[in-house]
Amino acid sequence: MKRQNRRYFTGEEKAKFLRFLERRRDARRAEMLYKLMFSTGLRLQETVNLNVGDVQDKDLIAIIGKGDKLREIPLSKAIQRQIERFLIWKKRKGENLASDAPLFYSRKNGRLTNRAVQFDLDRWVKRAGLEGKYSPHALRHTVGFELMRKTRNIRQVQEFLGHSSVTTTQIYTHITKEELRHCAELLSL
Repeated sequence: MKRQNRRYFTGEEKAKFLRFLERRRDARRAEMLYKLMFSTGLRLQETVNLNVGDVQDKDLIAIIGKGDKLREIPLSKAIQRQIERFLIWKKRKGENLASDAPLFYSRKNGRLTNRAVQFDLDRWVKRAGLEGKYSPHALRHTVGFELMRKTRNIRQVQEFLGHSSVTTTQIYTHITKEELRHCAELLSL
């Protein structure tokens, strides 16, 4: 869905995408990568910079984000379990689990790059049968829109996403057609 020139996954698109990845044995890394981004609102660079020690046995991620600001992002119980399973999978694959080892390796055993994530996302979105093009930042926008819909608290969303100004967060406050329809029904004769 496109709104205010911001592309994001609708609830149905997100569910379809994640279900598709969960059924694929060859998508373990992608599944963890995108579930982590959907659960935290991490920016792409913040995600690819993660090391094993940043998430192993943690209930929050402490990162230096945009503007060199420290940001602490709480991890839900569900994503903590996903991380545990992912680390077990990495160990079985023989990947390095040292604290300073990259959480996400490329196919060539280096740290995953931004370009590789974009290519990977394009491929999985297409294979999942979703229409259109999504950038990795669309996952962050999805988090912003979803949190705004569920909390109706712009300050909470601002803090969660690490925006320095509430003005930046306001992009997530647009009104959906369903909400406008509800307004019309409130005025019915």
